[in-house]
Amino acid sequence: MPKLQGKVALVTGGADGIGEAACRALAAEGATVVVSDINLAGAEKVAGDIRNGAWACELNVCEEAAWQAALDEIIGRSGQLDILVNNAGGNGAGNVEEISFDDFRNAMRLNLDSVFIGSKLAIELMKARGGNIINVSSIHGIRAAAHAASYTAAKGAVRLLTKSIALHCAQHGYGIRSNSIHPGYILTTQMKDWVAGQEDPDEMMAGLVAHHPIGFLGDPADIGAGIVFLASDDSRFMTGSELVMDGGFCLV
Repeated sequence: MPKLQGKVALVTGGADGIGEAACRALAAEGATVVVSDINLAGAEKVAGDIRNGAWACELNVCEEAAWQAALDEIIGRSGQLDILVNNAGGNGAGNVEEISFDDFRNAMRLNLDSVFIGSKLAIELMKARGGNIINVSSIHGIRAAAHAASYTAAKGAVRLLTKSIALHCAQHGYGIRSNSIHPGYILTTQMKDWVAGQEDPDEMMAGLVAHHPIGFLGDPADIGAGIVFLASDDSRFMTGSELVMDGGFCLV
C-alpha cells in the first residue's frame, strides 16, 4: 500500500524545481497533492501531469490573505490537510555590504515570513487529527554563505522556527511533526540557467561540484524522496530535526 494513501498534501512553489519533484513524489505514494505556486499555469501543468486527484492553486506565499484563501479552498474540496511542504523561496544574493535593507526584508518575506504564515494557519487545520509540516531550508541554513547574507539569515531562521513549531505542537499533543530539509546545490532549471549565463559555465559547474565531496550535484528528485520520507511514518520518531541532503557539502 502506498505510504501516503488518503493524505492531502499542499506544496508551495510546486510549479518547478524541488517543489515539482516533491509533488510528483508525494503523489506517487498515494497523496492527493495541491500544487500551489504564484505561477498558476505552471502549477496546473504539474497537477495535470500527476493526475491522481491533484489540482492546482494560485498562491502568493508572502500574503496571509492568499494563504487563508488557499487553505479554505483545500478544506472545501478535500475536507482535510495532512501535509504542508513550505518550499517556495529564493532571492537573497549579495553580501552584507552590497544588499539594501529593502532587498533584505523582501528576501526574509519570501523565505521566512511565508513559512511562518503557512505553518501557523496549517496548524489550525491539522491539530485535531495530526499532520506533518516540512520546511525546505538550505545547506546555507546551517553553513553561512558570505555572498547571500539575507538568504542565509532567512534559511537559518527557518531551521529554528521549525524546531519551535515542533516543540509547541508536541507540548500541546497535536500529533503534528515539524522537520526541515536542507538541500545542497540542486540541478533545478533555475540553477542550470544561472550556470549557463556565466562567463565560463563549465568552470562554474566544476567549481560547484567540487564543493560536494560525493562528486556530483543533486537532482530535484533526490529532495523529493527526502520529503516523502519526512511526510511518511518512516520518520515517525523525528520532529524538530534537520534532514541534510548535501552530498557532503558541510564536510569541507
